[in-house]
Amino acid sequence: MKDSFTQLIRLGIIISALAVVLYWVEVAWFAPQRLPACVQAELPEGRVCLETVRAKFGDKVVWIDARSESDFEINHLMFNDNRMFPIRPGARRQEQVDAAVERLMQAGERGECVLVFCTNDCTASEDIARELRELQVTEAPIYVLEGGWDVLKAAGMVNFQ
Repeated sequence: MKDSFTQLIRLGIIISALAVVLYWVEVAWFAPQRLPACVQAELPEGRVCLETVRAKFGDKVVWIDARSESDFEINHLMFNDNRMFPIRPGARRQEQVDAAVERLMQAGERGECVLVFCTNDCTASEDIARELRELQVTEAPIYVLEGGWDVLKAAGMVNFQ
């Protein structure tokens, strides 16, 4: 009986040690790659979770990529129709806005939304969304995607070249 009890204690110690090791592997390896949950109710007006867009608009989205040209060249969203437009800060910004205006005007008529995104640490998406709202080029709602490019990657929407 004493021998069985000793084995049970050893087994408990081994399982506890394994649990601690697995916990630290999870914390050190997997957790940094996980995105925090997006809670729509906690976001400021004009920002939106990808899940909210999907629930409300499905795939009826016109995408505005506000990332840098170099980020865009590395990888980007690919659609078969004209639903994705790059609009970036810089000298070509007005030219890029002009190229997207006709399609943005159609977005309201088609029941679409306009979703502006950039990398998580950039502010260009906020500036571009504000500019598009001020220009009043569309009746469609214009949002900034919370989490930006990282959320799109996590959702499997990125085309790596």
